[in-house]
Amino acid sequence: MKNLKYIVLLLSCLAVVSCTKDIDEKEPSNECSILDIKLTGQLGKAAIERVDDNQGTVTLYIFEQADYPWEAVGVEALALSAYATADVADGGTLDFRNPDRKARIIVRSQTGKQVLWTVYLKPYDPFYVGTWAVSDIKIYVDQNISGNGTGKWDTSMGGSEFGTFASPELDNVITITMNEEMVDGKFTGKIVNAAGADGLYGSFKGVYPGEYTEDAPLDMDPRLRHLIPAGESDWVLDLSTDEMKISKNNITSTMTFSRDASGNLFFDFALPNASGDTPGSNFYNNFWRSSYKFSYIVRAAE
Repeated sequence: MKNLKYIVLLLSCLAVVSCTKDIDEKEPSNECSILDIKLTGQLGKAAIERVDDNQGTVTLYIFEQADYPWEAVGVEALALSAYATADVADGGTLDFRNPDRKARIIVRSQTGKQVLWTVYLKPYDPFYVGTWAVSDIKIYVDQNISGNGTGKWDTSMGGSEFGTFASPELDNVITITMNEEMVDGKFTGKIVNAAGADGLYGSFKGVYPGEYTEDAPLDMDPRLRHLIPAGESDWVLDLSTDEMKISKNNITSTMTFSRDASGNLFFDFALPNASGDTPGSNFYNNFWRSSYKFSYIVRAAE
């Protein structure tokens, strides 16, 4: 009986040792992900997406440049899942000499599983970065929006309806700078709306005979002044939409870009629909309730 107890105790100890060994031993890793990558000239962090069990994509941006070495783009850093290996390493190169500007990296896990990662390198032209002189500012009106008529037109903020109040804005200088690092896959930077030689900023107030006067104008500032605020503001640009969000004092506007046939650059703002606001005079109905877009027209400052 005593010997039987010893045998049972011995078997129990062996079982504990065996279980401990199984717990301590790690299974070979099956992970084969790209965690991060840095290529020569890359802007910000890579956008990495696992498509399925066998493939993934990496999207990177560089500034557009004529002499970029597409045939041998340097891999400055490559971070992979634990124990994974790749067919390219730090100090290696990737070949993007194809119309799609793509290359591939094969990552293999510790178990031998592999994932094909397609790397897209996209040139980006931040054409809006620079110092811009304001040459005109326009408000766009469509009477169909408010039901006030069927006319469509644009009016310069330097014209008779707004000129006394808005004209100081027409010599302003707008400077846009970009930060080196992207944030969550978006470009960021500063935009500065500086007063011109007169040292003044415009206010957007309308005057119309019989309806609004210099002493009692239609105040359009609540609808327009925050779009490019006076002084310095922050901006964030989403590459998927090419929309620039401009923020100051917890107020945000959305700017897009366009050019006319002469090549002038427009900083465009879509205005919120105001057709539901209480109807008033013709000038109010046209310029407040029917306005749908506001644009700063700029040229490169000398």
